[in-house]
Amino acid sequence: MKEIEITVEDQDELKEQKVVRDPRLSLKQFSQYMTATERGKSGVLRKCKYPGTYIPRFYEMARKFVCETFSANFEDHDLYFEEFKRQAAIFREEAKDYPENKDGFKNRASSARGLDEICSMAELLSPILGGYVLESNLSKRRDTITRNSVKIGAVADMIVSENGGATQVGFLKFNFTTQLLSKKEIGTMLHVLKEFFEKKDVNVDPKSCFLIDVFAARIYTLSGIVDMEQDFEKATLEISKNWDLI
Repeated sequence: MKEIEITVEDQDELKEQKVVRDPRLSLKQFSQYMTATERGKSGVLRKCKYPGTYIPRFYEMARKFVCETFSANFEDHDLYFEEFKRQAAIFREEAKDYPENKDGFKNRASSARGLDEICSMAELLSPILGGYVLESNLSKRRDTITRNSVKIGAVADMIVSENGGATQVGFLKFNFTTQLLSKKEIGTMLHVLKEFFEKKDVNVDPKSCFLIDVFAARIYTLSGIVDMEQDFEKATLEISKNWDLI
């Protein structure tokens, strides 16, 4: 990715606007683009091309803790959720040290709620926890795929394996946003992640590729998703064509 900075004089202030020269979208942004109206698509691309300096990550503390904890692969699944309840209480206590309008508070309070929601999914998560070996994948934050010159984030939160962790058969992605995901957003996320791993010569099992919509308390698998390839190709061609026009 190439980036340039444009300096603009505005009255007595000198402001800098970062511009992303080549098409690049996060997985979430790309899924939003796939479901947007024509006007909405321009808005998504504008935010990607001219990113602000402030990026809220209100549930990332919960995401990291959940991935690290599940990576322990406890035989007793109750231990996971006891840890989540304990950590949620810690986050809430720590949040008291920050003003409610600051990230220090929002990150901890939101992550505490996220951990609460994960606990409410204990029964739904049990088949995954008992059937596979899970490994955190959060160190691979730079993972992307490129189609038609469009780079898209493709970071799975966890690797899903069998045979004691020797054979990767799938992946797991958490969605912590409170807004309900559409079927197309779900399909897009799973399709992008599938393509990433297939390009790495990983033969994933669609039934072992999971998207966990935390606040909706729902688990989706790739096996339940219609083929997204045609829509994926069309969208990346559109983005590549329109990027310089934004």
